[in-house]
Amino acid sequence: MEILKKYNIEFLFLFFLTFGYIFVYSLAMPLGTSNKYFAVPFRMMMACISIYIIYKNFDNLKKRKTTVFFVILFWLFYLIKAIYSFKNDIYLPQVMKTEYEVYIRIVFSNLLPYIAVLSVNFSKKIAVKLNRWIFNFLLIILAVSCLYTIFVWNIYHQSSGIFTSHYISMGHYGLSLMIISIFSYFQTPQKPVKPILGVLLGIFTVITSSARSPMLAAFIILFLFVMYANKLRYWIALLSTALLFIVGIYFLMQTSISNFGFIKRMYDAIFEGNAYGRSYYLTRGWDVFKNNILFGGRILFEDAMYPHNIFVELLMSMGIAGGILFCLYFKDLTKFKLKYIKANINYLPYFLFFVQYLILVQTSYCIFANIEFWCFSAVIISIILFCNDEEIKSNDSRGYTTGNH
Repeated sequence: MEILKKYNIEFLFLFFLTFGYIFVYSLAMPLGTSNKYFAVPFRMMMACISIYIIYKNFDNLKKRKTTVFFVILFWLFYLIKAIYSFKNDIYLPQVMKTEYEVYIRIVFSNLLPYIAVLSVNFSKKIAVKLNRWIFNFLLIILAVSCLYTIFVWNIYHQSSGIFTSHYISMGHYGLSLMIISIFSYFQTPQKPVKPILGVLLGIFTVITSSARSPMLAAFIILFLFVMYANKLRYWIALLSTALLFIVGIYFLMQTSISNFGFIKRMYDAIFEGNAYGRSYYLTRGWDVFKNNILFGGRILFEDAMYPHNIFVELLMSMGIAGGILFCLYFKDLTKFKLKYIKANINYLPYFLFFVQYLILVQTSYCIFANIEFWCFSAVIISIILFCNDEEIKSNDSRGYTTGNH
């Protein structure tokens, strides 16, 4: 216990839960072995640390008992539906072999870590230090990945670099590096080299991944900033950039590099509306919901595929009851105030990370595999609750000193 206190276990836990985990995913491919030899022990370690943090911060959880209650209720309901689905629905034999793995991931990779995050007082000190670690970590590991892609892997279409992660996740790692690099640049503009390098590495990672959701997420983030600034020149710049990108993709498809993965996939999305089979699963998920409106039906399709949209999947697997629990899960977002970020700009990257992964789950991954989305959901809820508590303390203090109590 003394060792855990000495090395600030809460900070290390947050670092590995948000981005540090991808180091584990970078080991298997270069070593030519299975990722399970690294991922399983890591998940066990994170689950144990989660239990320790929950125990350590239990008093803090009691203050946030309503939020914790709805988080537990959501995941327990989903676990019950998963157990019921595996026992009553038809799945392929290879999918049935993963039954207990799914249960374990729901509890130990989702429920426990997110409760642990909610127990943490996400102070300015933690945010500043975590931003610095995330920036340097992503800069180094994605630089290594890019070099591996260029000199070893030599594949620039749907590339995962040195990671065993899906190429779509790889694209979002790149966007995350771009976000934290741009943030770091504006924090310390007198030191531009590392942030500029980070942006370039992030762009290379996004392009070689050929993933489309990072591009959509980047546009949504820029749109939010322009909407906040709400100045004509910014709107013109955003629309001009978007138009230039669309026209550029169209003309590049008429050239000799039309088969380059990034260009072709962007063209297919923009001009042909090609979702690469997602529409089929989306329709199937909606059909399951229509036949099981109140509590939902199966959690996955027979072959372990899913609707590729978190909201449709929620309705498919948990019905209207699940939709209500989802809203209660995120009820604390209503407490968000823009002044929380203005007072501490170091919180901004986590809200942007949340936005990009919110976009991701509209097109990819099933509920229990949406680790990044649920992680940053817990992080921003923890930040909002911390800021809200600090505001209440400040108001109470002012009221006491003025006699208004």
